[in-house]
Amino acid sequence: MEEIKFYDVSKEYIKYLKGYDIKIPNINYSKYEKFVCGVVLEINELNYFAPISSFKTQQRTNILINNEDGVPISSIRFSFMFPAPSEVLIIKDFNTEKEKYKYLLMAEHDFCNKNKKEIYKKAEYIYKRAIGEHDLVMKQNCCDFKLLEIKCREYKI
Repeated sequence: MEEIKFYDVSKEYIKYLKGYDIKIPNINYSKYEKFVCGVVLEINELNYFAPISSFKTQQRTNILINNEDGVPISSIRFSFMFPAPSEVLIIKDFNTEKEKYKYLLMAEHDFCNKNKKEIYKKAEYIYKRAIGEHDLVMKQNCCDFKLLEIKCREYKI
């Protein structure tokens, strides 16, 4: 199993995807920009990435990221995962961040790599439920994965 890494995603690519699915998360915030972890799912020859969020409430479509004491510090939001070509991703460099944020990133990264199997399993579960015909709530709450796959393939850098 490969290491899960954190990535910044090209603003142009996010804007492009948002033109087809408004559930794609915003990445511009006043303090820090949103980033993604991945690869959380490999399907249809595409790699999926899921946003890390400060959201700390357990839901059916996320995994809470806990610190060493078991306290939630963030979450992985699988309902908003999306496929992305490697050309729009930049590996997150923790060393360029302020000390406090750097340690938060390191804690999140450690958690993700210690829980890879659960992350892969959850990503696949969410994907299958969201593209299926029987779970309308999941379908409404998740990105349109099939449409995003088409748009990912069509994207020109």
